[in-house]
Amino acid sequence: MRVGGILASVNRRVNKNGMPWASAQLEDLTGGIEVMFFPHTYSSYGADIVDDAVVLVNAKVAVRDDRIALIANDLTVPDFSNAEVERPLAVSLPTRQCTFDKVSALKQVLARHPGTSQVHLRLISGDRITTLALDQSLRVTPSPALMGDLKELLGPGCLGS
Repeated sequence: MRVGGILASVNRRVNKNGMPWASAQLEDLTGGIEVMFFPHTYSSYGADIVDDAVVLVNAKVAVRDDRIALIANDLTVPDFSNAEVERPLAVSLPTRQCTFDKVSALKQVLARHPGTSQVHLRLISGDRITTLALDQSLRVTPSPALMGDLKELLGPGCLGS
């Protein structure tokens, strides 16, 4: 199977034979699953197995002790540099979290990743969603680092429409 998402909680290890391998959470907008990169795969793709990397993984499903995980066979980092359509970055924020400190921290995160992509802030209050297009001075360059910073500040469900 082929799945895509953002790597999180990368944990590098060494097996009893001294061979390096890694495990990580592969997350998307709906959830996450553990992916294991055993030594053969890790030796080929270890440099790309980092937190907040957007990846496509070919893997097989493994069920062990009532847990489902993926065993990676290969990994691809998609090239988004030639993407023709630039969609606004949608950032969701529950209104109960909309404090002066949180908004100031959000502005600082966006300012650290300047670019040309518009940012839409989705304020969520119960069933009501109000979308605001942020000022041009807060445009960003979407990157794994930006996505990681936003998730750290606002939580894992803050990205997407």
